[in-house]
Amino acid sequence: MERLAHMTAMTDEQKFFYDLHGWIMLPSVLSADEIEACKTEVYAGAKQSYQGALAELLDHPAITPILTEILAEEPYLGDDWWSFRCEGSFITVREAGWEAPGTELPHVVRPPQRANAMRYQVAGGKIFSGLTRVVWELEEVAAGSGGTTFLSGSHKLHIGYGGPDPNRPNISESPWEDNIRAAMTDYSCPPGSCIIFTESLIHAANDWTNTDNPRCAVFNCYNSLWAQWHKLDLAHEVIEAMPPKRRSLFRGVWELGANREYSLENRTV
Repeated sequence: MERLAHMTAMTDEQKFFYDLHGWIMLPSVLSADEIEACKTEVYAGAKQSYQGALAELLDHPAITPILTEILAEEPYLGDDWWSFRCEGSFITVREAGWEAPGTELPHVVRPPQRANAMRYQVAGGKIFSGLTRVVWELEEVAAGSGGTTFLSGSHKLHIGYGGPDPNRPNISESPWEDNIRAAMTDYSCPPGSCIIFTESLIHAANDWTNTDNPRCAVFNCYNSLWAQWHKLDLAHEVIEAMPPKRRSLFRGVWELGANREYSLENRTV
């Protein structure tokens, strides 16, 4: 597939708005051929993005400079491996009338006032995004039609959200839920766009109401070399079939020494 030319580093403007809001959008980064190839696989039943044309999204050049900036640092960078990890992938197709599970959303990876390895941090002028999501929108998303919504800036909260359990990551039992939802923002974008956000940001799925097209989205999750949130459950044979650099996205979760290459003995489980 033909790939569009992309920037080689995260810009200062992108850093500013990512730090400010907790998410950024990259509009129209996939070519028409890339979009069509990915949609063909999704509508044929693909559930994850580990094989075929969809696997190209795992380390697409539109996102790798940004993920390197927000998940990695010297001296762990290199040309032959990725300096961050892939945590998992799922794909959703939502037709008009699809309803979001109201008991689970909005949510966040951990409660805002709790510090842990999955949380967004900034130290020494450097972003450490923690658990990070990349959403590829393969169909058009119109504002207000049911795309993901964000409580922009909530990745920096130090105050609890009013729920009965301070350790609960879901907001659904907060007496402030209606006001939280009212403060959330959404986006519109053409096909082939992607959204990058820290999972420290309060976010939500929403009922899909667009009758012109379904929501066809790929959700890939990433993390640093030192932390793991999801159990991967990805067969060695699938990873082994990938190019060597892409395989490094699935190596073991450690860094003291030289953790560079994936192998059956050095893999995320």
